[in-house]
Amino acid sequence: MKIGIALGSGAARGWAHIGVIQALEKLGVKIDVVAGCSIGAYVGAAYASGKLDELKEWASSLTEWQTLSLMGIGIRRGGLASGQKVFDKLASDLCAPTFEEMEKPFACVATDLYSGREVVFNKGDVGTSIQASCAIPALFSPIAYEERWLVDGAVVNPVPVNLCRQLGADFVIAVNLNADFRPLQIARETLRHEEFQEKNEHFFKKSQDVVRQWFSPEPKDNSKHAPGILSVMSSSLEILQARVTRSRLAGEPPDILIEPTLTDVGLMEFHRCAELCDTGEQVVKRLAEQIRYQLVLDEVLPPSAVDQEALTEKAEADDAKQE
Repeated sequence: MKIGIALGSGAARGWAHIGVIQALEKLGVKIDVVAGCSIGAYVGAAYASGKLDELKEWASSLTEWQTLSLMGIGIRRGGLASGQKVFDKLASDLCAPTFEEMEKPFACVATDLYSGREVVFNKGDVGTSIQASCAIPALFSPIAYEERWLVDGAVVNPVPVNLCRQLGADFVIAVNLNADFRPLQIARETLRHEEFQEKNEHFFKKSQDVVRQWFSPEPKDNSKHAPGILSVMSSSLEILQARVTRSRLAGEPPDILIEPTLTDVGLMEFHRCAELCDTGEQVVKRLAEQIRYQLVLDEVLPPSAVDQEALTEKAEADDAKQE
């Protein structure tokens, strides 16, 4: 029986995927196929290539300033940033060049900007595929691909359980990073970055006035929580993702759903990798027995993996709920 893992979208929250995967492996869960959306595609590509440790080491070294530098903020068509350095790093050091060269079957999803349809990548060049899957609308420029313009897969399929099934998974573990979103809270966390950018205006010297207006608008009535463009974008995307995720998971339920609590993590807080990895690991530890029970009940793990008396009690409780 093949086990698949579906890694959901969530921008900086996505570093929690690393901790989730490593904790699952410590439980003895052998993941056979991987699917990802947006940051889940970025992490998934590294994992499927056997380079998750390298990704964790690099991401853990990022500072807030380095994150801003890597984003490539500037004036361009279709988005406020290119993110090219981030994707170049993945392509050069953190994943196989093609899907066929990966250690595990892998697929990711993007969105056709004009038709609104899912675009699934599972063969050929990895770099372009990941960049398309991660192209957060308005933040990153859309990616041209086969006469189409592609944006973040989170617009249509934030947690791609169906891709795991398509890759042959019999048992799917899904990781949803947006279950506990609070738009106002996210806006406040993102505001920290807007203030940081204002203090370092020389970084944007080529388009200083425009960038200051975008990222650090003068709040009316001296309100510290007046939303800037990143706040508006991140909150809007979170609302969209939460609604789409609920709908997709209801129609395509995973066998196990893991939902870390990441309420206070802003859109661009990629410098918090160590903390987020720990959060991902801790949520798996809390759910360890439940995960083992489900794997045994579905005959993925042998009965010896759990306490038999407890397993029987859980099975009886599940039967009672169904009645």
